[in-house]
Amino acid sequence: MEVLSTGESSDLPRPSSAPIFVHSGWRCSSTYVWRRFRAVPEVMAFYEPWHEQLATLTPERIARERPETSGLRHPTDGLPYLQEFQDLLGPEGGVPGFETRLALDDYFLPVDQEDPGQAAYVETLIEAARREERTPVLACCRTLGRIGWLRRRFGGTHIVLIRDPVQQWRSFYSLRKRPRPTYFELCQYVILSETAGGEAGARRLGLTAGKGDLFERIAAVRKRLKRAPARTSFAAFLAVYVLSYVAALPRADLVIDVDRLGADPQYARTMSTAIEVLTGVKLDFGDCRTPAPHAGKLAVDYRKEAVAMIETLDLSAALTAPGPVQTLYRKLVKALPERAPATVWDQALAFWRDRGAKLGTARA
Repeated sequence: MEVLSTGESSDLPRPSSAPIFVHSGWRCSSTYVWRRFRAVPEVMAFYEPWHEQLATLTPERIARERPETSGLRHPTDGLPYLQEFQDLLGPEGGVPGFETRLALDDYFLPVDQEDPGQAAYVETLIEAARREERTPVLACCRTLGRIGWLRRRFGGTHIVLIRDPVQQWRSFYSLRKRPRPTYFELCQYVILSETAGGEAGARRLGLTAGKGDLFERIAAVRKRLKRAPARTSFAAFLAVYVLSYVAALPRADLVIDVDRLGADPQYARTMSTAIEVLTGVKLDFGDCRTPAPHAGKLAVDYRKEAVAMIETLDLSAALTAPGPVQTLYRKLVKALPERAPATVWDQALAFWRDRGAKLGTARA
């Protein structure tokens, strides 16, 4: 996506009441970006406003859910993650208007599909910020597939975060306890098994849509796939990753490469200026640091699994077409480079295989 030109802060707009949406996948630096928004006094930044736990949220749980106790390697600002929901809780707990189905059901929500309950819930959060004359920010890992639906109904600014897919999935995998998938991995299985357009990928991995509420479906996936090989987990993740960004990138106002955000100070400053131009909110990314790559080898041929899944989903043409999705294509190419043959003999064999294939084509 074209980067907006920089300018003097005094000439930039002030924060407005128009909502800002930050869309990402899990383990994609969304918590960091959300914290940067939260640090701005004129902003009310809601953390994971589509998380299923909001249906039963209590003051005690808000106090308990903190970065320093999460085990997720998040930096802390001394506040609970969900502090902004404190004044919205109903008398018996839960955020009014939130339904568990909103978390992952209809993850890829069609732009023209009506969902009055979801629309009313989102409006509740936006109005809560406006009552305090603050800019509403909704940052979540469950909205890449519904960005078009949200844009059509609420306008605002839509920021999409993207990360190296191998390192993002390795972050999922690094949090495993015993040989069991993490919550993040389980969600990929649930999403893929229920996604229109993802049926071929689900069949390839032997996934079927579950029954019951979200908690029952997650439990069923955990029971069935708790010892699935790492390559199965990566393949499911890659399918959801690609489908999500194919849906989200054409509808984004700004795309932030979070790998560059922590490694290139000039890029971080440019993104900060771009956000200020779009929203009037000035963020400081000066403390952003890209995590070190996850060390150690796993029994996963990342390129092989990715290519097979992309072909299964028939997305090759979409990924190589000109336009916003080129951001995704470049990310995949960089993360999944084509490997050269390891030895001279391998190189020779590859040469003759390629030559034979060309000769065969010419004869045909």
